[in-house]
Amino acid sequence: METVYPKTDDIIINSVTLNGNDNVSMNEVLYLIRQRPPNWFFRRPDFDSRLIKLDALTLKSYYHSKGFLDVVIEESFTTENELADILYNIDEGKQYYLKNISVHGNQSISEGKIRNLLGVEKGRPYNPVFINDNLFAVENAYHELGKLFFTIKVLDEISDSVNVNIQIKEGKDIHIKNTYLEKIGSIDSSLIWRELTYTPGDIYSKQNMDNTSRRLREMGMFSMANMIPVKVSDSDSLVNMVIEFHRYKQREWNSVGGYDPIRFAEGAEPIPAISGTIEWRNRSFLNTPTQFSTKLLAGIPVEEEFVVPRLRFDMSFSSSWFIGIRLPTKLIGFYETFIEYDEKVKTIERYGINLSQLFRFDKRSYFESKSVWESFSDQSESDKNIEQRSIGFKVNIDKKDDPFFTRKGYSLTSVFKSAGYILGGEREYLKADFTVQTYRPIGEKSVFAIRIKLGRIWGWDSNFNDYSYEKFYLGGSTSMRGWDVLRFEETATNNPSGEIIRFMTNLEFRFPIYKTIGITLFSDGGLLTDHSENLSPNFIKWDSGIGIMIQTPLGPARLDYAIQVDNPRKSKIQLGVQNLF
Repeated sequence: METVYPKTDDIIINSVTLNGNDNVSMNEVLYLIRQRPPNWFFRRPDFDSRLIKLDALTLKSYYHSKGFLDVVIEESFTTENELADILYNIDEGKQYYLKNISVHGNQSISEGKIRNLLGVEKGRPYNPVFINDNLFAVENAYHELGKLFFTIKVLDEISDSVNVNIQIKEGKDIHIKNTYLEKIGSIDSSLIWRELTYTPGDIYSKQNMDNTSRRLREMGMFSMANMIPVKVSDSDSLVNMVIEFHRYKQREWNSVGGYDPIRFAEGAEPIPAISGTIEWRNRSFLNTPTQFSTKLLAGIPVEEEFVVPRLRFDMSFSSSWFIGIRLPTKLIGFYETFIEYDEKVKTIERYGINLSQLFRFDKRSYFESKSVWESFSDQSESDKNIEQRSIGFKVNIDKKDDPFFTRKGYSLTSVFKSAGYILGGEREYLKADFTVQTYRPIGEKSVFAIRIKLGRIWGWDSNFNDYSYEKFYLGGSTSMRGWDVLRFEETATNNPSGEIIRFMTNLEFRFPIYKTIGITLFSDGGLLTDHSENLSPNFIKWDSGIGIMIQTPLGPARLDYAIQVDNPRKSKIQLGVQNLF
């Protein structure tokens, strides 16, 4: 007999009920199921009977992850007056705990490390779902050692408790025999051979393969470089590497627009803005692995009106090789202009040349050097242009588990800049800026995050002016949320106020309340000064507040409400387009 599903266009979910859920709360279930009851956000959720069985399977898998291996779930629903009531009858059964773990066949990796990679721990509820999800971590560890064809089986013996037996066959070390290139088109193959991080005869290493793939993509001509090991037919210890390429279009136009941050000053956090970019790019300039591009960026900050609009034009050359050395290098000629609102409307211009080199430690950690010649308005009554020559270095160490939705890990960033002195130019000073970010998971979903920033400028001349591109600023949705953007320090004219010393810390407790919605409790502390003796906890200003985060198809969006601790009558509502850090 054919199953007939009710028409769902006009049927709304009225309720979702669980019976027998002694060990799983309704709040936990709401993160899992697709057919949810109405709430303040989804007031009229559509009913679809086809999803109920899928939700029941999801609930069953969730129970398995908590050690309830014998759980039985029966789903049903009733409809009346275009309202649907959904019922799940649950027989949880016994909760099983992990009694013992044994590992056999492992010679290259210790039993303790395998247990940690699989996430198994004696005395905890047995979680087969978690173990299966973590098998890839053991696989990657063996691939790093050249054990490409190893096998792993997880066998569980269930009685009153669970004994887990992990059986491993490591196999032989796998060596690379030959490398073959596919779909490179008219590109000179010698340009590709020099990017390989291995040679014939080397032991297969997943890290080497990943590094090679990254280097090939950094050439700018390939959107993808798949590293495919193919077993040599007459050997159980040799593979041939096949590299399959997918090329970009050599010449293309790109355009991006939306609600996105722009940076007003080097010493300030990005400012949310309505911005757009138009770019033309040649990915193989003069038939070489050198990219040439021209880019126009226009941005209108939405928080304040002191810079409207912001325009920047770039013309750049970039290559992964520099004077015969593999050192990703970019040469940029730039021109930018923005409008300052003071007593009168005033246009400020900056233009110059920027030469930068990048050396990567791994996928997200790197060392960067930057040499800049620039000319810009000094914003004084004389309105003359200032020539500045500088060299800078940046070290970024990123050990976060995810660059966008971080739950654990840390990152360290150090920036040093020297202007003038032996380089010449009309300004001489030294600048240092340090940032530390750390993340700690709390429970299954929540995160406690801390960011600390400390910056200092030495040799700054008071005649350089009070409103400078180089100085440090605080205030706004990306720094001190209880203050207007760039206006942490009060001035008589309410202009942005920067100083030569900055301290800032942000503390956040993030926890989800719905699948794509989370709440943030935060506190921001900051200090701007021109005297090192003022670097004291007594001079730090604080704000605190609450925010809501929503994961959208375009990325995370935030809405924060902050109150100044010393002056509770002053508060701000800040709209952000990404996680603060």
